[in-house]
Amino acid sequence: MPEARIQKVLADAGVASRRAAEALVAAGRVTVDGVPATVGQRVDPAVQRIAVGGRSIDAAGRHLYLVLDKPAGVTSTVADRHAERTVLELVPEALRRRAGRLYPVGRLDRDSEGLLLLTNDGDWAQRLQHPRYGVEREYAVGLARPLTPEQARPLREGVPLDEGLATLRGLRPATGPELAKMAAAIEPGPEGLRWYRATIAQGWRRQLRRMFVAVGAPVSRLVRVRIGTLRIDGLRAGEVRELTARERDRLGDLGREGSAPTPAGEATPARRGLVVSLDGPGSSGKSTVGAAAATELGYRFCDTGLLYRALTWLALEREVALEDGAALAGLVAELTLVADADGRLTRVRVGRRDVTDGVHAGRVDRHVSVVARQPEVRAALLPRQREIATAGRIIMAGRDIGTVVLPDADLKLWLEVSVEERARRRAAERGVAADSPAATAILADLRHRDEIDATRATAPLRVPPDAVVIQSDGRRLEETIGAMVAAIRAREAQA
Repeated sequence: MPEARIQKVLADAGVASRRAAEALVAAGRVTVDGVPATVGQRVDPAVQRIAVGGRSIDAAGRHLYLVLDKPAGVTSTVADRHAERTVLELVPEALRRRAGRLYPVGRLDRDSEGLLLLTNDGDWAQRLQHPRYGVEREYAVGLARPLTPEQARPLREGVPLDEGLATLRGLRPATGPELAKMAAAIEPGPEGLRWYRATIAQGWRRQLRRMFVAVGAPVSRLVRVRIGTLRIDGLRAGEVRELTARERDRLGDLGREGSAPTPAGEATPARRGLVVSLDGPGSSGKSTVGAAAATELGYRFCDTGLLYRALTWLALEREVALEDGAALAGLVAELTLVADADGRLTRVRVGRRDVTDGVHAGRVDRHVSVVARQPEVRAALLPRQREIATAGRIIMAGRDIGTVVLPDADLKLWLEVSVEERARRRAAERGVAADSPAATAILADLRHRDEIDATRATAPLRVPPDAVVIQSDGRRLEETIGAMVAAIRAREAQA
């Protein structure tokens, strides 16, 4: 490793803060190759023996990286005489002894909950926190009442605060599966509130709380559910664990030049891996399952349905006839998919405007099938989708990926879910009783969409003849994700 000042080496090794390390050096307690060190001396711990009080340190081996699910009421400092409880008290004594010194990477205010990183690696922490890298943090925001359109609009467009214009990278309602996962991570559970997902990269003091207050929607509960590539899944309130080497390295890679989220096709190509097609009927959970599998495997993820939705939204905005295939195809060039920190192409821009939230609106739901069946539209989107897949290591989801878009995919998957099961899940997500007229209408709508997809003249929905079929009926979400991951790993082993 390169040379560094002695006090920095001691701090990075978890011996003491830089200021305290300077005091140790000045007191003559630190030696370099048996010779007393001087304040500011440059050393290389890879080739020199550095000792404190006669005991050698190992700068590379002493770094510790922890993730904590912080409960509400715990203060995000290591020492605060006014705090009833600090995050350091949640860390087992054995881990504290190993680290020597721990500090949070950023903060969560006392009343907020969720993911918090702790480490004794100052450089790693600084990279994750530096504003220029824009490392994303995603939060579950619990409100007493749903947001009105008048409240949601300024949140999406930006809210003026003292520091400047506070912006979100994403705002949308939380899904049923997301709430189910979060229930295991927080105490009490999420019941009784309306939940949204908000993503930020600015990280100003109490930014989200101030933004929501500014639009008249004070936050009742705030839970950080993601930091960059790391998610809260699997943790329980108050639980601490060490990061795996892969988790640590993926987070560290975010804090480097060129690591900020970029439009599809502009990002640094990922290392070559499988190209996986994922097909299935509408509302089968392809996006949820595919994205989760991609995150676990370190793959990129693309839901091609987002392109069709974005095109439908743009056509409605421009008042373009939805059956005018040529006019619709002319709009395709204005669409850009944008990757998040996990490499998932989950956001879409028209020009410079992020329209992701708009493409999931009800009016798009009602019309997207009409747009998708236009031959000119599918022909215009085909090269865009294939270009996204060229870098490899991707799961691409849709309804004609294995048959038309990527007929030479390394692995073709089909997610099999009965229409009755899909209708049941959608009704549950919407809070609709299973025996209600609304649930009957959902079932009828899905059957109608299946018929349109299966009988359209261009690229009809069908199972690729060489696809691996993954059954989802009767399985928990985690089991379906696990089956998909296992299928991809099995094909990787054969490659």
